[in-house]
This record gives sequence, C-alpha cells and structure tokens, in this order.
Amino acid sequence: MMIHDKNKLQEFLNTQYKKFNAKEYLQSYPDPLIVAHKYRYFQAFDELALICALYAYGNAKLIVKNLLSMPFHLLLDSNLHEYDIDNFPYYRFQTRQDTKTCFLTISYLIKQGGIKNIFLESYKKNGNVLDGIRHIQHVAMNYILSNKLESNGINFLFGNKENKQTPLKRYNMFLRWMVRDDNLDFGLWNQVKKSSLLLPLDTHTFKVSKYLGLCKTKSYNIKAVLEITNNLKEFDPNDPIKYDFALYRIGQLNLIDIIL
Repeated sequence: MMIHDKNKLQEFLNTQYKKFNAKEYLQSYPDPLIVAHKYRYFQAFDELALICALYAYGNAKLIVKNLLSMPFHLLLDSNLHEYDIDNFPYYRFQTRQDTKTCFLTISYLIKQGGIKNIFLESYKKNGNVLDGIRHIQHVAMNYILSNKLESNGINFLFGNKENKQTPLKRYNMFLRWMVRDDNLDFGLWNQVKKSSLLLPLDTHTFKVSKYLGLCKTKSYNIKAVLEITNNLKEFDPNDPIKYDFALYRIGQLNLIDIIL
C-alpha cells in the first residue's frame, strides 16, 4: 500500500515523528544513541560519537554491546599507540587491531583540530555535507595509509571517498546527531544547516520510503538518499531529516502494515 495524498502522508509522518522522537524508545529498543548519550559530557564527545556511528552496522543489540565495551578514555591518552590490541574489542568486520587503528586515527583527527573543524573546512565552501564527509574520509585515510595501517576492516569502517554511490548512512546519521536538536539529537554543530542534512538511509528506511512513495530509485545508493531527502523537504524544508528516526522505527518494528 502507498499513500498518494501528500497531506495525508505529511500528517502520518508528523504523527510518527512525535511518537518515536522520545528517549524511552532508546531504552526499549537498542540504538547506538544510547551509548552517545551515556558519554554526552566526554571531552572529545564529537569524536566518540563518530566512533559510535562508524560501528553502527548489523544487529542493534550487538552494536550497543560492542560500543559499551569500547575503551573511549584511551582516545585522550598520549600513550595510546603503546596499548596492546587486547584492550580493544573486535566486531564483525573489524579485528582488535582494526579497532585500535580506528582509535589511533580518531586520536589523530583530534590533534588536527577535531572532526568538526575538518568537516567544516569543506562544508563551508558550498554547504554540501557530502564534501564535508569526504574530507573527513580523506584526512582519516591519509593517516591510515601513511602509517601502513590499512586493512579490509578499516576500509569498511571509514569508507572509500572515491565511491560516489554509497549511501554514507553512518556518516549521515552522525551528522543528524550533531546538527539536529530535539529529544534524541544533540544540536552541537550550529554552523551546519539542518536543511543541508541527508537521510541516513539503511535497509529499513529504504523499504519504508519506497512503500510510502517517497522513493522510486530501485537501488540502495546515494541517488535514493537525495531523492528521499528532497521529497521530505516538501513536508519540512528546514528540517527534513527529523523524520529519519520515525521511518527507521516503522521498518525496524514491522509496523508498516499495522499503521496504514
């Protein structure tokens, strides 16, 4: 079933946003945001949140379990490189060495002025978040390659900035956390416009968006991200990505046939 009436669809999405934009759902259903909120006042919070986002793939319960085992305090340790890999957890495609490499890379980004400044350096040129994301990837991978730390797990974690088709779900989710400000998101990066954010597209939101008529693109790629985001702007041009969590929960909880 698809909703063709835009007014009806907008009302439906607004209702779901109000329902799911609540911290109680973070407690009821595992989400990496649980861990980010736990460390809200960590000195290098932006970088900690990026790690939470980069490892946010796979089963939600296992994502949270893995993130809760992360030695985040080591990000600020000047002797980070000396720690044995046994101090770092492995997770699916990432070995313990990969996780240590991730921490070393993020620590390097902190020393370069932080994730925010690296992102803004490119974003401010034309207000395109994709440019900011790819600049983070560029700086991170330059460090990884120059220190001969590359691996399949690390390449998956940070992504390839040359791949122009990837939806960049984890980076877009991180930006949603940093830029938007409500019951779930932190609203810390006020130099970035909410209207420039892109939907953190995953399999749940892709399926739901196609079902609701928000997406005609057949493939799960950046073209679909841009199409859905532009359609959501018809409902809220200043903050289109506010509907992300609602779309995600509808898909995750298999509510789509119940609510329509």
